[in-house]
Amino acid sequence: METQLPAMIDDPLMTEKETAAYLRIKLRQLYNWRTDGLIPYIRIGRALRYRKSSIDQALARMTFGPQ
Repeated sequence: METQLPAMIDDPLMTEKETAAYLRIKLRQLYNWRTDGLIPYIRIGRALRYRKSSIDQALARMTFGPQ
């Protein structure tokens, strides 16, 4: 019997540096987007993590024009 892995395993958490690199923005811009509520994040202790699917959804919301 084959078991299905949870979808979360295919949706890794990224660090701030990894997220900024993925978005091709500076860490300061990521901070601004986070404090403005544009980018969702997860706090684990003092560390901040970003779920790739949430980042992609946030980018879709920020997209203007025909898609």
